[in-house]
Order: sequence, then structure tokens, then C-alpha cells
Amino acid sequence: MRFLAFAVTLALSLGSARALADDPDEPIPTKAAAAPVKPGPATAVVVSVYDGDTVTLDTGDRVRLRWVNTPEMKPHEDYGPEAKDFTASKVQGKSVTLLYGASLRDGYGRLVAGIMIDGQNLSMLLIEQGLGHLFIIPPDSTDMTEFVAAQEAARTARRGVWSTARYQGTLHITSFHANADGDDRENVNGEYLRVCNVSPDSIDLSGYAIADISGNRWEFPQVIVPPGYTFKVHSGKGANAVEKSSQLEVYLQSADPIWNNKLDRATIYDRYGRVVDARDHSVEQETP
Repeated sequence: MRFLAFAVTLALSLGSARALADDPDEPIPTKAAAAPVKPGPATAVVVSVYDGDTVTLDTGDRVRLRWVNTPEMKPHEDYGPEAKDFTASKVQGKSVTLLYGASLRDGYGRLVAGIMIDGQNLSMLLIEQGLGHLFIIPPDSTDMTEFVAAQEAARTARRGVWSTARYQGTLHITSFHANADGDDRENVNGEYLRVCNVSPDSIDLSGYAIADISGNRWEFPQVIVPPGYTFKVHSGKGANAVEKSSQLEVYLQSADPIWNNKLDRATIYDRYGRVVDARDHSVEQETP
């Protein structure tokens, strides 16, 4: 009965959009870019804060923080305003140092970088406060041990997001791209979700499944997802990417589009049939 109550609470708490501009798309590796990628500054002043994990520098660059994903402002998610205010209190109007990884910019042209302020890592501070969760898109050679420990401490204390229904499972859907670019029938793999392992342990996806709003269901293959790592769930056919040195990817092997462009819900179940997380898509909620 407790699980049923949780599932009902979870369903009522949903309300997220399709492709949120704040959620990282595929990074643009510097070496693979057809045109030169504009370099990022080593230091800069933060002139504005969009939300907890996105800021703008005095160079004009927008930065998407590495290692953390915070709740959205649009559409509103619990603790989104608190995460934004916390980031602003730490970096607004201040000079920061940027820490880059293998991919300098993401698919939106934003710098992907960690931010150091007064000797502290902003991503770590957000995780410690429960205002975001560990969020890794490979390749990333950073030792995540301290990040995982900080997140587990926040979870145990039920700080911030860990007190809400959507963060009680092992997996968390961070973005839902139900409407692929162009004709969905010609771009089935353009439909995808990004999912993060928010638990402190590696997860074997064997036995997990995803379902649409009508109850149609697809089983996940055997893929090991380390703590904090993300994986993409594509609707179409393809070879699953299982090596954590690059983006983990799961293909549902459908010949046709799965998700309804106007209204749908993706629900992930664990091997015991329990709801792990769910996310809505509505054309009315799409970010322009």
C-alpha cells in the first residue's frame, strides 16, 4: 500500500516538458567539430544566473555546469528557485575559474564546465545542499567518489530534492524528447529520453522496463550504469552502447515512433514492477 501511495503521489507531481534547453544535449567534442570551436575563458565574471546549473559570463558565453543537474525553473520543478538562488548567492557578479572536460561545448553551444569559487566546487556545493543530483555525461575522467558520498549524505538527510517523490527511486528521467526533429517516422531515434542513475550503486538495467501513457511496454537490455551516470533511451533500432568511457545508450528496437507528440508519459519500472520515475510530455509545455 505504501508503494501505491507513492506511485499516486508521483503521478500527481509530474509536469515536465519535452526537450528542455537547460538539459544538456549531445556535447560537441572539440576534435570532431567541423568548424573551429570557440575556446572558453579560464576565468570570467558571472553576470547572470538562469537557474541552478546555468549561468552567463561577461564574455557572453553561457555555461552549463558539469557534474550536477538541478531542478528546472521552466516548467517549474520543486527546489528549482532555491537552486537558482543558491547559485546566484555564490557566483553572481564574481570572478570564477572554469574547469573543462573532454567536450568544450554542448549541442546548444554552451560551455560545459565546472565552476570554482573561493576554492570551492559549485557543483559539489549544490549536491551537498540537496539542490541537484550528480550528473555525468561521458567521457569524464573525474574521480566521482567524493561527489557520490556527498549526494548520499544529502539523500540520507532528505535535503532538498531528496525529500520529494520524484527522487525516491534509483533512476531519474532528466529530459524527454518525445517529438523528434523532422518527420518522426524518418527519425525514430530522434525520440529519446535521458535518464540518470541517482542511487549510490551501479545498476544493471536487466529487468527494468519503460512504458508509454497507454501501457505499451519495452524491456531494457543488460547495461551497467554507474552512480551519477546518464544513459539515453532511443525509440528506434541500434546497437546498445555499454562502455562507460562514452555515452551509454539503450535502443528499444522499434521500427516506428513510440511517443505521442501531443501528450504522453514515460514511466520506468524496476524488475519488481515498481515505479522508479515518470515524466510527462505535452506540446503545450514545450520550450520554444
